[in-house]
Amino acid sequence: MSLHNANLTCWNCPAIDLAGKVDFRACGQAVEKFQKSLGENSEVHIMAECKRRPELGIFDPMSITFEECPEWKETPFGYILKDMRVMILGIDGYLGWTLALWLGSIGCQVSGIDNYNRRDWVMERGAHSVIPIARMTDRLHAAREVLGIDINFRKMDIMDRSHLKEFLEEVKPEAIVHYAECPSAPYSMIDADHAILVQQNNVLGTLGLLFLMRDICPETSLLKLGTMGEYGTPLTGRPLFEGIFPADAVLHWHDQEWSLGGELTPRDPVSFYHVSKVQDTFNVYEACKYWWLHSYDIMQGVIYGVRTEQVAADPRLRTRLDIDEWFGTVMNRFVAQAVVGIPLTLYGAGEQLRGFIALEDAMQCMTRLICSPPEPGQYAVVNQMSGYYSLRELAETVTRVGRKEFHLPVKIQRVENPRVEADRHPFVPIYERLPKDFGFEPKVPPEEAIYNMFELLTQPEIKERIEQKKHLILPRTWWSGVKKQVESIEVLEEVEVPD
Repeated sequence: MSLHNANLTCWNCPAIDLAGKVDFRACGQAVEKFQKSLGENSEVHIMAECKRRPELGIFDPMSITFEECPEWKETPFGYILKDMRVMILGIDGYLGWTLALWLGSIGCQVSGIDNYNRRDWVMERGAHSVIPIARMTDRLHAAREVLGIDINFRKMDIMDRSHLKEFLEEVKPEAIVHYAECPSAPYSMIDADHAILVQQNNVLGTLGLLFLMRDICPETSLLKLGTMGEYGTPLTGRPLFEGIFPADAVLHWHDQEWSLGGELTPRDPVSFYHVSKVQDTFNVYEACKYWWLHSYDIMQGVIYGVRTEQVAADPRLRTRLDIDEWFGTVMNRFVAQAVVGIPLTLYGAGEQLRGFIALEDAMQCMTRLICSPPEPGQYAVVNQMSGYYSLRELAETVTRVGRKEFHLPVKIQRVENPRVEADRHPFVPIYERLPKDFGFEPKVPPEEAIYNMFELLTQPEIKERIEQKKHLILPRTWWSGVKKQVESIEVLEEVEVPD
């Protein structure tokens, strides 16, 4: 069976060096429209050179496919450039470190930056990663010793454009994965200082990166992490399309009809953090339009889990796991609560619906996208999730696994909701592109990921780390600005969790 990206051509390849006589980047059109505007008999053509195969000279970039090119090798995730240079911004984080090891294991040359903000922000709350993580120097040594992976790391802030410029010029990355943003809605809602910090880091850091890519590596594909929270949960129940309205979307109003095809879909961010991600969306979209950059905006569901083959290879290679109210995401927090006997906390009715994806499946998605770069000027969006559930459904799944497999007396409770959101709402996410266009098939069902989490978090030394910080799980950060811990509404002691 042909791989999903076998028929992509040099037009998508980051090794392309566009050498045509026409500055088509300034025309603001897709290549098909540009060629059509020239006319069938035009003598002007888009031509290119290859940075990896200079012996080809100037050629038609659509004449060679990935399957035909010797620079692209076959992997389980599609064809990928040999020794592809991938730079990860935010490489020390939960996702960044996991992806670095994952990509290194399939032969990518991995580089990355981090300023350790995530470690500092968690310490600010008085918390720590409940899975102990090594210092970066020890992580890098372990990656080399255990997995044979050499990672080119620099301690650096994404806002430090002069040093980031030097690193980009040195590495000449062929893909950039952008994880270097504050990922916490509660952190952005603490007070003015925190809201401003989050927006400065996220919005201005990304905007500066876009200008550097324009000047240094415009052929590099950017994979920027968005969030399903950009869309909100519209009470109308309208579908949450993948960032852009499909071609057949139509608006009817006052007996008139308009096509919405190709336009950005509405956003309804649910915190100041999510507002920063929406601003990113527009900045990246405009940069692709102005400068013909290549970008995937990945509207990610909630990621959960602790395991990939690489992070499980040695304790020094483990990735972080947070459970505090600022950085502990819901599924990871539920399992930690179950381990130390705290009833799982549902906000309000607990019927909120969210998209979810296991850590290993998220890594697979990212790799498939890296293998299939967008065209020049293409801003593309994928909704990255493997399914969606109510928070109560997830709590019941955690309860079932905890009781049956680990003999823990897990309970569920309802607490006051510190957020401003509907407890019950429709949710119609569209997440078709990854399976249809990129060959993604989820491999890790929720029960398996939850079991793996219990297996690790019940180890005595890790359980002790959870005990030390369990008082930081219940939220004190309210969207209203009130400073108080949420109160329990009821403990659902008799909740049934069918097999």
